[in-house]
Amino acid sequence: MKRHKLRLPAGGGAVNAALTRLAANPGLDNEWYVQILGAFCFKVFSEYLLLKSDYERKQADDASLLAWRARNLLELSVWCIYLSKRRENARRLYEDAGRDALELFNAIETWGKANEQPADWFESTASGKLGLSERAASEGIKTLDGSYKVHNAAKECGMESHFRLSFKLLSKFAHPTAMQLLAPPNESKAQLQRDYFFSEGCLFFTGAFGVLESLVVS
Repeated sequence: MKRHKLRLPAGGGAVNAALTRLAANPGLDNEWYVQILGAFCFKVFSEYLLLKSDYERKQADDASLLAWRARNLLELSVWCIYLSKRRENARRLYEDAGRDALELFNAIETWGKANEQPADWFESTASGKLGLSERAASEGIKTLDGSYKVHNAAKECGMESHFRLSFKLLSKFAHPTAMQLLAPPNESKAQLQRDYFFSEGCLFFTGAFGVLESLVVS
């Protein structure tokens, strides 16, 4: 629930101008909505520009990085479509920032218990969780339980099969899987992979940006 600066990389154009106007005059109960739109616009553009930069460097071993960038844009495109369906969905995403932080605190506590840390070791996470709950309550968030995952959003938007296939494919190349580690070097195949991951990332960016543009500029 951290405040984001509503600033886009170069190329935002009309979207950047519209966000600036919205930030200046968000209207009643719209500040959180403008904030989430700005955060998504910034991240979508940032990931696309990084994808483009990585591709143009033409490094022989950057196929996995391009796959990772494309996968990020895939997830962002699903979230953008999800938040555009209903205002309640956008609110859910906004609240999930706090839920993500709570999951992290809980994971740290679980590790501490498994490794028999002393009682005072847990004081900082307990304090962090309390502060998080208090901030959430001040923003009208009743509970931080039950984080919503991207595959749930894809299913709700009727994109489940497409998302699962693309996510699985990109994940196989974004991480050092056994398939990657044991594959013999093949420069022509690596170039085909680079081109494919870049084109997929561009498609996901176009989809995400189109949705955001319709929400912000209209």
